[in-house]
Amino acid sequence: MPIVLLADGQTSGGYSKIATVISVDLDLLAQARPGDRVRFQRVTLTEAHRLLKAMEKKMRALKSRLS
Repeated sequence: MPIVLLADGQTSGGYSKIATVISVDLDLLAQARPGDRVRFQRVTLTEAHRLLKAMEKKMRALKSRLS
């Protein structure tokens, strides 16, 4: 059973760190409630960077619409 530690999590305490959640998905994961099903998918570093840039572009567009 995976254990996901977010910003307020303790150190890994001897558990192996087998993966990292990409920053684009951290908000979604943080909103999951106990018992929710979560599916992890492997992505490359290049893909993670592309997704982050796309999210940043969307956030800039939203910010300009709100201004």
